[in-house]
Amino acid sequence: AAFDPANPDPLRPYEVEPGSYRKNRVEVTIIEQTADSFTTRIELKQMRINFEVTISIVDGKVEVYIPTDKIEEFGEYNPELERSFVTRLLSISVFPFMGASREDRIPGYLVIPDGIGALVRTNNFYNQTFQARFFGSDLGQANNILPELSLPIFGNIHEPNANGYYANILEGAEHSTLIAELWGSGTRYHRISNRFNVRNVYRFIINKAGEGNNTIANEFNPSDYRIQYTFLSDDDASYVGIAKDYRDLLIENDVLSARENNTFDQIPVQLSYIMSDHEPAFIGTSRVEMTRATDIMNAYDLFKDEGLSNQQITLMGWSRDGFINRAPYRTRLWDRDVDDLISHVTQDGNDIYFENNYTVASQASRGVNYNRDVARSLSRLKMVFRSRSLTMQVSEMYYLYPDSSLRFAKGDKSFIEDMGASGFHISSLGNTLFSYYDGRNYYRTDAIDYYRQIAALFPQVLLSRPNQYLYEYMDGYMDLPITNSQYDYFTDLVPLIPIVLKGSVSYYASYLNFNALAEDRLLTMVDFGVNPSYVLTEEETYEMRYTPASVFYTTTRSKYQEEIVSTYHYLNDALSLVLNAFIEDREVIRTGLVRVTYDNGVIIYVNYTYQNQTVGDELILARDYKVVTS
Repeated sequence: AAFDPANPDPLRPYEVEPGSYRKNRVEVTIIEQTADSFTTRIELKQMRINFEVTISIVDGKVEVYIPTDKIEEFGEYNPELERSFVTRLLSISVFPFMGASREDRIPGYLVIPDGIGALVRTNNFYNQTFQARFFGSDLGQANNILPELSLPIFGNIHEPNANGYYANILEGAEHSTLIAELWGSGTRYHRISNRFNVRNVYRFIINKAGEGNNTIANEFNPSDYRIQYTFLSDDDASYVGIAKDYRDLLIENDVLSARENNTFDQIPVQLSYIMSDHEPAFIGTSRVEMTRATDIMNAYDLFKDEGLSNQQITLMGWSRDGFINRAPYRTRLWDRDVDDLISHVTQDGNDIYFENNYTVASQASRGVNYNRDVARSLSRLKMVFRSRSLTMQVSEMYYLYPDSSLRFAKGDKSFIEDMGASGFHISSLGNTLFSYYDGRNYYRTDAIDYYRQIAALFPQVLLSRPNQYLYEYMDGYMDLPITNSQYDYFTDLVPLIPIVLKGSVSYYASYLNFNALAEDRLLTMVDFGVNPSYVLTEEETYEMRYTPASVFYTTTRSKYQEEIVSTYHYLNDALSLVLNAFIEDREVIRTGLVRVTYDNGVIIYVNYTYQNQTVGDELILARDYKVVTS
């Protein structure tokens, strides 16, 4: 193409030189144009596939839209076989080489939302390709485990604090794959892009032995595809700038709001109590009682006297059905004092939740009907898998049809209202997403609709590692990943999710009972603004050694009481000063020394090193943090 100075069109300043473009294979035609957008019709002539793409400028951002109903496939008749053949379109890649940087010439990085967040510096030879589906693998069509990308964004910074861009998938993220191809023997470039998977490929089973072959679905995935590119400059050109811009977009669209828990101007601590579980008996099972409601009330008051006023309580094993692998539970309480416990906690303005799971069940789940409720994959096989715990207990687990999940949840709505509890802590709802077969093929878009309905049923919900499509409904983010997949080409661990969520919703680390990183974990929690959580029992942990709950191998409250109090105050002394505040900047001053700046003027220095560090007039002690207020 050549630049045409006589062409005043700002959207199309270039024109195709005559004779330089062959239309016998592909033809692109502008079919509609406005002042800030144009729609093209793309004809892949040899494959006999047509589709439309609209490219527009919206608030200074480039937006690409591909409607599914405009994708056309035409059959070609083969006279020898006396039948027609249709080439099926599987995927569309949008701007696959946009922002590609050659070898080590560009001092930037790629931003990948894997785990809590990852960077890949573009100054090295990697010879690797990163590929993962947004929102995790689709277990309805494949069993491969890939990194889970809970945010539908990615970025490419050419020079930090100078220029770059990031992409936000507005529609079709559940059917999209992130691809980052890194400089290696097959390419001289680093590049990152998105691929829209317009169709599923799944295993079609032909016999009871499970034999079959890969099959392409006849129908398209039920979603349109829209991606938005935001170009960044100056201080906004960084992973922090990407997360901040995305956060502001979520707030603008009412996906995030000011729901950070700040009771008594303290950070929250999440305390989960295992009330009971079942162990094998001579006939059936017997209940092992680990924590009674009165024990939790006493512990609540004890921690309150120690200065932990903002306690968020979760009850596990509250149902007569048991605990591990027995959800969704029937709403039958075995402890009649739970009513008093709920009143005791909520009268202080704190929240109390019942733990439940509506997406994954097991052979021990009392209310689940195998034929009616257990989902079938697109291969039409029951979605059953074996789970082996750390104590070598093997359980047969089931994925439930999303409509069955909704039915179970609706049945529990009146229970929460009658009990006066805050809501449910639903463990798998936000991080489980799959296609399934139920008389016809259903896709991840359909599952999202059901899961949103479930989350909207209850006054409040806590979700474990939820994907972005449920952010609108969550009142707390549990089990925040504190790392990423740690591939050897991931050069930096960065807090994308905390920057997005801080100031809008409280998020909690995984249970600190099992913290193997000692003070490193606590320093990271201060750095990322993460709240603490513990799982506890009143009785000694060994009392449940024959129950499935033995996976929680150290829980005795009396042994953790002192640690909980000291850890809480260590974190609260820093993070209570930034409640409801947004992260404005995060800078690695030098290796092991980080400065986090909040929009209320508070600055927190975190020193991961074993030497005292100085920044200007500020002295930060080794293995410690320092808070500076304006």
